Amino acid sequence: MNRAFDHNGTTVSTSRPVKQLRTVKKTLLIDSADRDTTKYYTNGDFVVYLPRNYQNVVSIRLKSAEFPPLTKGASGAGAVGHSYVYGQNVSGSNWSVNTGTDVPVPATNYYFLVELEGLNKDDETVASAQRSTYVDNFFAKIPVNLVQQSSTATPAYFIEYNDHTLEENISRYTPAIENLDRIRVKCRLHSQQDKSGFIYWTSDGTYAGNGGNSSANFALTLELEMLENGFDDFSSFETRIQNREAGNYGC
Repeated sequence: MNRAFDHNGTTVSTSRPVKQLRTVKKTLLIDSADRDTTKYYTNGDFVVYLPRNYQNVVSIRLKSAEFPPLTKGASGAGAVGHSYVYGQNVSGSNWSVNTGTDVPVPATNYYFLVELEGLNKDDETVASAQRSTYVDNFFAKIPVNLVQQSSTATPAYFIEYNDHTLEENISRYTPAIENLDRIRVKCRLHSQQDKSGFIYWTSDGTYAGNGGNSSANFALTLELEMLENGFDDFSSFETRIQNREAGNYGC
């Protein structure tokens, strides 16, 4: 029996459900203070273990983040740059600023980058006018305005990122990530690409361990989207007009 009928000059059929994969979203807070400080001396490069094993992850979004000032002002916290030439992120590395290894980040930097190892999806041009060869090189770019860049007040200003007011930082994965139970986080400047170094924050903006200073920690709020073991049914009318997104004929 032909169940198609005319609706205002368009041939349509009766409604029938269309199956679509269902996803679920979870919010994850990562605080650099929760790292294992016996393994990761500063908060510039560390691994954090997640509260659960997230499965079938199809996207990760940086919803918000809070960082200390990038450049130290008259007082308070600030960021310092470290080169891997002088050691990894362990207490035994050379952290002394007197040797020129760890230098406070200058006020000429208006953004920095966040890497999530194995999860990066953003490409980056090469510094110093070299060939552009760095693909999937960072996860998020954090802009720093003049007020947030340094502080002359107490308490200090801080860097606040929110993707409702700033550019979106989201990475999508095809195929989905089967299991995700830990993340390696690294913060760096554009000039520290090619795994050459990272930046970290201390309570007084000087090199780690100077005068017994401590880390000035930061926080990342991530939204993880995962495939769920099920489908949603959506009702639709079939017509002769193709629905490109659903892959069938509907309106």
